[in-house]
Amino acid sequence: MFGNKMKYFSGFNDVAYYCGKELHNYIPLTFMLAFFVSIIVERWRTTFSNMGWIEAPALTLNATITSKCDEARLIKRNIVRYLVLAQILTFRDISIRVRRRFPNIDSIKKAGFLMDSEEELLEDIDLDYNKYWVPMNWCMSLVNRANSKGFVVSPPGMVHLIQEIKTFRSGLATLCNYDWCPIPIAYPQVVFFAVRIYFLFCLISRQYIRVPNKDFEAVQLFIRPFITIIEFICIVGWMKVAEALLNPLGEDDDDFESNYLIDKNIFTGMRIVDCSEDTPVLSEDIFSDPGAMPIYSEESQRNQQNGALVGSVSNVTLAQFGENITMVPVAPRLSIGDIASHDRPSIRRRYRSGTASQNPSRANSFREPRIPRQSSIGESNDGYELDYEGNIEDLTSTSPTRHGKFFTNLTKVDENDEDLPATAKTSVVSRV
Repeated sequence: MFGNKMKYFSGFNDVAYYCGKELHNYIPLTFMLAFFVSIIVERWRTTFSNMGWIEAPALTLNATITSKCDEARLIKRNIVRYLVLAQILTFRDISIRVRRRFPNIDSIKKAGFLMDSEEELLEDIDLDYNKYWVPMNWCMSLVNRANSKGFVVSPPGMVHLIQEIKTFRSGLATLCNYDWCPIPIAYPQVVFFAVRIYFLFCLISRQYIRVPNKDFEAVQLFIRPFITIIEFICIVGWMKVAEALLNPLGEDDDDFESNYLIDKNIFTGMRIVDCSEDTPVLSEDIFSDPGAMPIYSEESQRNQQNGALVGSVSNVTLAQFGENITMVPVAPRLSIGDIASHDRPSIRRRYRSGTASQNPSRANSFREPRIPRQSSIGESNDGYELDYEGNIEDLTSTSPTRHGKFFTNLTKVDENDEDLPATAKTSVVSRV
């Protein structure tokens, strides 16, 4: 009986050892969790970016509708209110917090975002689908009215104002699309199930992993469980972060405060359009002085660090100001980089037009990638060989005739010839 128990324990130990050794190969937990978290974080970031902020449309209204009459002021205020109304109608269907605040249309009217006449117009629209677009349509109509009455400063300004209204609406449409097509519920379930299975195998298998020396049994009994616990905390914590970001418009503590955003937009937008004529008195500032210097607090300068925006080699001096620098022409192949002197005897470069498969006599692995030859009238696509050392002294000359000699002293070579002899190892092949 005792022998059967030992045999059973030995078999279980073998299975546990194999599972612990091959666990990462059969359950790609890191890949699954990383892909899942990246999707969740991207949706969270996009949702936050498209919540809808009223500052840009309101400031564009002040810059576009410059009339000081009372009708122009009412047009700007109603456009701001219609934008926030469209935001409320959208948030009511995707955020439970806003739904609790505005359970019906009458609550929106009591809050001051909707008038009785506007409610009638909204209810008269016979449509089986959502009506988020109706306040946006009212905004466009008011912009056209302001343009027809001459309140708009210029046609480009009107186009820019319409674009800001469309951008505000597009952000709300993105939120609706994310709420309409969420992440499939099977994906989070599969990830959470994989995490549970992974650590179930870890807790079982890692207690029976063989050690080469019995003296390290204390390591197996005490240290390994702590490593498993740390791994559990990291992976499960990572999973919980993704779970918290899965619905940013919910009622959790870390979710977006949609009601606060609505209140901020309506009061901020109204104050912006009402302060369109309030500007400070123009006066000279201290920066008008040519000798003005930056001002810092004394506390901030006690541990001052030089954070100037300068290049990494801007302080390197290679030549004095006004020093005469000799400039020489360089062949196209040599302009890629300097060739070391010890590498020059063994360098040979050939290029021709066409693919490498057109020249089967040469092994492709021993040739550099070919670059297409620039077209030239009256020339063929044959290769040319440049005598490098015979003309290197001409590079330092300032004579235009020697420069011409450098580019014209070429020797035509065959594309299919073998390696050059030792006497010609100093030449470098280029193209014309």
